[in-house]
Amino acid sequence: MALRNRDVETPDKLDDSLFDESAGYEDDQGIQTSPGLSDIEQRQARAIYRLFNGLWGLCVIRGDPGAGKDTFLNWFLYTSKRYFPQKRILRDEKPRKLFGPYAGLFNEERLHDDLKRMREMAKGVGKPGAFSVDYLGALEKAADDWVSSHGQVLLKKSWVYLTELWRYCYNREPHNPMNKTMGAIFKVGRHLDCFVLGTIQLPSELDKKTCLPWIDWQVTCTRQVGNKTGFAYYIQKVKYDPRQSMLVKLGTPFPILLDAGKPRTEMGNGRIVLLKPDYRPQSEEERVVLDALKAGYDNYEAVANLLECEGDMTEQETLDTLKELKFRKSKRVIDFPCYFSLYNSKSAVNIDTRLKVQE
Repeated sequence: MALRNRDVETPDKLDDSLFDESAGYEDDQGIQTSPGLSDIEQRQARAIYRLFNGLWGLCVIRGDPGAGKDTFLNWFLYTSKRYFPQKRILRDEKPRKLFGPYAGLFNEERLHDDLKRMREMAKGVGKPGAFSVDYLGALEKAADDWVSSHGQVLLKKSWVYLTELWRYCYNREPHNPMNKTMGAIFKVGRHLDCFVLGTIQLPSELDKKTCLPWIDWQVTCTRQVGNKTGFAYYIQKVKYDPRQSMLVKLGTPFPILLDAGKPRTEMGNGRIVLLKPDYRPQSEEERVVLDALKAGYDNYEAVANLLECEGDMTEQETLDTLKELKFRKSKRVIDFPCYFSLYNSKSAVNIDTRLKVQE
C-alpha cells in the first residue's frame, strides 16, 4: 500500500543524533595554507603537503646519535605550523620558547590516568599479568575505545612529535598499554587526520604488529661533509614487508639540505646579540663582523649584505665567522636564533678548539 504523505519523514524532522553530517573525504578542500605567505613559501607548503600525501600517517626519522633527527623534527614542525596554522602540534618534550605556541604534551606521563584505566578494564576480563587471550583482547578494545572518544578530541587534525618512538612501540613490550594505544592511533590515522613523526635508530626496535605495518615514510638523517652545522635528509616512501620483516623503499627519495646553525631572521626577533662586547677578535674576519654588529647591524641579512657590498667578505665567510663566534666553546661571543635554538638538546653542534679556556 502506498505511504501517505504524513507517514514520510522529511530531513528536517529526522533525529540528528542518528546521522553524521560532518565533512567527509569527498569534502576535502585540499591545501589550506596560512594567508600572507610569499610565493616561495606557498610553493614549499604545497611541496610538503603533496610529499606527505595530505599530512596524515606515520613517518619515522632514522639516524645515528647526533645525525640531526630532532633537528629535522623541530625544523619540520616549526616551518609547517607557519604554513598550516589549522593543524595542532603535540609534543612529548618541552621545546624552548623560541619554538612558539603549540597545543600541549603527549606522552606516557600525560596519559597516565587513561592508560591505568585501560589496564584496569582489561584486568576485569582476564587474570592480571597472565596475558591471556581475553586480557589482550580487552586491552586492545580499551585502546580502540580511547582513540574513538578521548583520543578523537586530543588528536583530531594534529601533528604528534615523538622523541625515540621505540619507547612507545617497543618490540619487547608488545602488551604494554601505551603500545596498544599507539597501534590504535596508527590504524585510524586517516580518520583522525593525524600525522605522527617519531625518531628511531633501528626499525627493528619497533613492534611488528602495532607500528611497523603502518609506517608510510622514512627520513634518513646524515651530516653534511665540511659543514658541522649542516645536515642532509632523504625522505623516502616505504611499505613494511612482513615476509622479510623490513621496510621496502618505494620510488626515489626526496633530498632536503639544512644548515641548522645559520641565523634565521624570521625566528623570534631575528636579532644577533653581542654577549661579550669586550672580546678581543682572533682574526680579521672576526674584527670586521664584530665592528658591524657594534655599528647597529643586528640581523644576518644586514650584516652579510654590508660586508659583501662595502667590504671584501663573501656571504659564506660571514656565515662561517658568525657560527665560529656562537658555537665554539672557548668563545660564545654572540647569540642568534637558529634551528638548534628551538629545542634543548646535547646533540647540538659544538665546534671544537685546541685552545683552552684560560688561554
